[in-house]
Amino acid sequence: MAVTIYGIKTCDSVKKAQNWLKQNNIAFELIDFKQTPPDEAQISQWCQSAGWEKLLNKQSKTFRELPPEQKVVHDEEQAIALMHQFPLLIKRPVLVSEENIMIGFSESAYNSLIN
Repeated sequence: MAVTIYGIKTCDSVKKAQNWLKQNNIAFELIDFKQTPPDEAQISQWCQSAGWEKLLNKQSKTFRELPPEQKVVHDEEQAIALMHQFPLLIKRPVLVSEENIMIGFSESAYNSLIN
């Protein structure tokens, strides 16, 4: 099995996910949002699989620094446009395997990859 992780190298959750994958001998590729931001189609696909509410990280420093009018997100279309404009608003990591898309790092959720 090989997976792709989307995030940023300095993110603690991304580091935890990478460590878990290494410990469980799962090959992965890291795509850094800062060097290769996801396009709208990719963000839309993640929203379809996981839900935009889960993908949009309202706890992030980037979100807190937005002007008040941009913090009001009513629908998926608006959320996708905002995450495309500011990729660091995407909850990290986004793990994509052949069968799954997982948002954030949870050891129990990742354990389901190997069971």
